[in-house]
Amino acid sequence: MMTKTSTNSARAFWLYSFLVYATIVLLLPVIFSKEASFCIKQDNLHQAYPFYNKLASSLHKGYLPVWDANTYGGKNFSGELQTGIFYPLNIVWCLVFGSVQGIDVYYIDLLVALHFLICLIGMYRVGSIFKLSAAGSIAAALVFSFTSAVAARAGGQTCIFFGLTLLPWAIYFLARYYQEPRHKKWLVFSGLVAGLEILAGHMQPFFHTILISFILIIFFEYRDRKSWTGFFLSISMSLGLIVIFAGLISLPQDYYAAQYLRHCYRSVGGGTIIAPGQKIPWVIYAFRFIIDPSNAGNLLGQGYAQPDDDNLIYMGILPLALVILFVITHRSLQLIREHLALTRVILIILACGILSVLGHLTFFSVLLYKIPLVSVVRQLGRYIILISFSASILAGLAITYLGPLKERLFQGATRIKLYVLLALSLNCLYLAVYRPKEIPLAVSIPFLLTFCFFIAMIQMEKREWLPILAISVICVDLYLNPVSYSSVRTPSYPTLYYGRNRIIDSLEKDYGKYRVDFEMQDYSLVRRNLGDMYAIQTKFGYGATVNQTYLDFLNTDWSANSEVNDLLNVKYLISDRRLDSSFIFKDSTRGWYLFERKNCYPRAYWKRQLGMRGAEIEKENAGKIQSLVYSDLYQKLLVDCDSPDTLIFSENYYPGWECTDNQRETTIYPAKIRNYPPVFRSIVLEKGRHLVELRYNKVFYWF
Repeated sequence: MMTKTSTNSARAFWLYSFLVYATIVLLLPVIFSKEASFCIKQDNLHQAYPFYNKLASSLHKGYLPVWDANTYGGKNFSGELQTGIFYPLNIVWCLVFGSVQGIDVYYIDLLVALHFLICLIGMYRVGSIFKLSAAGSIAAALVFSFTSAVAARAGGQTCIFFGLTLLPWAIYFLARYYQEPRHKKWLVFSGLVAGLEILAGHMQPFFHTILISFILIIFFEYRDRKSWTGFFLSISMSLGLIVIFAGLISLPQDYYAAQYLRHCYRSVGGGTIIAPGQKIPWVIYAFRFIIDPSNAGNLLGQGYAQPDDDNLIYMGILPLALVILFVITHRSLQLIREHLALTRVILIILACGILSVLGHLTFFSVLLYKIPLVSVVRQLGRYIILISFSASILAGLAITYLGPLKERLFQGATRIKLYVLLALSLNCLYLAVYRPKEIPLAVSIPFLLTFCFFIAMIQMEKREWLPILAISVICVDLYLNPVSYSSVRTPSYPTLYYGRNRIIDSLEKDYGKYRVDFEMQDYSLVRRNLGDMYAIQTKFGYGATVNQTYLDFLNTDWSANSEVNDLLNVKYLISDRRLDSSFIFKDSTRGWYLFERKNCYPRAYWKRQLGMRGAEIEKENAGKIQSLVYSDLYQKLLVDCDSPDTLIFSENYYPGWECTDNQRETTIYPAKIRNYPPVFRSIVLEKGRHLVELRYNKVFYWF
């Protein structure tokens, strides 16, 4: 005879097996057939994929790349939050599946798939701790994980996606604190998960997790209050513990980011760049990247009326219908006490989400804009995660109460309702068969199945089959409306886009000696973070931020033959066309043309040599300035100095770099070159032979 414990274990085994199976089926083109990838769209192609290759290559060379010498003339790689180099899963994944050559795109796709499963299980646990039925918990997990905000981010920005997939786990531990005897360890666990969201590469998931947690804490503390003093103290304690432990686990990332953000410009959309400490312009914050009423059609089809920046609101037709019906009828469904309270707080979260995503159309945006640090989340459309979270819980509640919901819906005029549903089903069938070009099957079939589900609600006597039928309809909808992966049959597939060629091979031979720039007519062809893929140093890169002094320096002159490029040590240009005789043609392959500029300063030179031709400087310094070692975090030179002078390096001057001269510490100064911003490093040397070593100070460094 099976005991209750063994029965529960067997039940849990089959439930979790179903979640694994659902993840595999819904991501089949990515996991098995390899016909699709998450790394093809803009940010994942130009940012996430090169970042992972940089991380994997560096780890297998024995160091964590807190500094990236290959882009932007040298950049604080860890200060750019979106690199996610402190996220434990990223590190482990790159160590296991990467190599000194980087990491294959397929393994990055598998990491994304793993996070879908993490999210699915986490949201299932949230449903369970809130005492939803097994089917209700599964439905909530499927809707949250594979639609709307979470799914859209998978193919857009993995750093945000990874954080969003951890959100359910932070809420689960918080809910466990309030649903069981109040052990503070659950708040600690919630905070640790919230900190991992930051390490994953973005502050937005952390902020929205804290916002949802704050609403839940206020609600449950108000419900259980014994005095107002105790109420406010409990709120402060609960939220404080979460934030403190989030800060502790994310401390390495927070340290580097806080240092870096004080020295960089930030892109906030619409071609707008803001300076350190500058607030996001109101017109960007409240008017761009919001969910406009005209986007409402997206609720009825994933391909319709898509909001800016893929802030999709599509959650499936049956879940949408069930949420609407549940919200309208929940007061008459005789919910248990816990679910009545849960519904109230979830509706509050839903309302906050709706008021937020509408931007300037509601007063809420003004309030959010006034709160310090809140306006850092520059896209109000990304508050869609509040709607996604609350709607998925409401869908789970609706499936938990399908029996009472059936009685409430069909207690009168049943025959008329049945005929209406039959007519709607026949019309959807007609559209699916005869009008698939005007109305895609991904739209008509979910509507057809939803109407058929409600017909089944009327006709089926055994209520226990209804939740299973609902899960089946949701799964078919998700299969027809897949998450944001893209076909690999495109030139933008990373393996093709960043494919090695003989130009790359030749440029790698000059690593640590010269830089490369792009001179493209077609901007989409610029491999902006090529330097993170190969041992090539590029003038620019691609990211949300850029060192302030460096960009000020570039802005003085963007022309290809500028003194700026001379000083930046830019010797080579990659173009998509033949350039004029101002440049020396070197090679061409697969639409790439490599040219050499006729002048540039060497990587290191004397201040007295400013104004001389690069070739003359190199000839004069031959054998006197020798680069012995060059890497991201360490550079070593042997220098013979004929007379006291200042040695200038075409490397970004930045806090954290230290220098020794013959093993004695010496000061690094920002080089003063005419009226240019002081962007380069320099050191003062006396006459004689010098062993110069430059190291990046590795705070919070365990490698």
